[in-house]
Amino acid sequence: MPFCTQCGKQVGQSAAYCANCGKAQPRATGRPAEDLLTGVSGRTASILCYVPVFGVIPSIVFLASQRFRHDQRVRFNAFQSVYLFVAWLVVSSAGPFVVLSFAFHRGVGSLLETALTICWIYLLIKASQNEQVHLPIVGDLAARSTSEQL
Repeated sequence: MPFCTQCGKQVGQSAAYCANCGKAQPRATGRPAEDLLTGVSGRTASILCYVPVFGVIPSIVFLASQRFRHDQRVRFNAFQSVYLFVAWLVVSSAGPFVVLSFAFHRGVGSLLETALTICWIYLLIKASQNEQVHLPIVGDLAARSTSEQL
């Protein structure tokens, strides 16, 4: 028998209100709550991983979810996106630590940031076409991480 959420008195199984205090009772459906990622396909998840800069957030969500625990394609794309984001962070924050920081940040740093952004967009397009691209260094790390997780 359930109890009232307001006063704690015992109420009937199908009671809409407590007979003691009159508080409306929540209805128990008997079914478990749905996973938020139930309607997300593997293709959509892969596309979301490669949104430039902000794709790291869905990547981490997909890596942590039960829904994509055994989907190697989504996990590979998520790991590759996370490693690409780490590379972007290193490039974008390396300027102050380099001796010629002004020259690095204005020249080479900007060029590398642009190249990484173009790479993200290329990977996003390939993921939308349901193709998997294996980048040279980042892809190797992602493949290793995916195989270790299974």
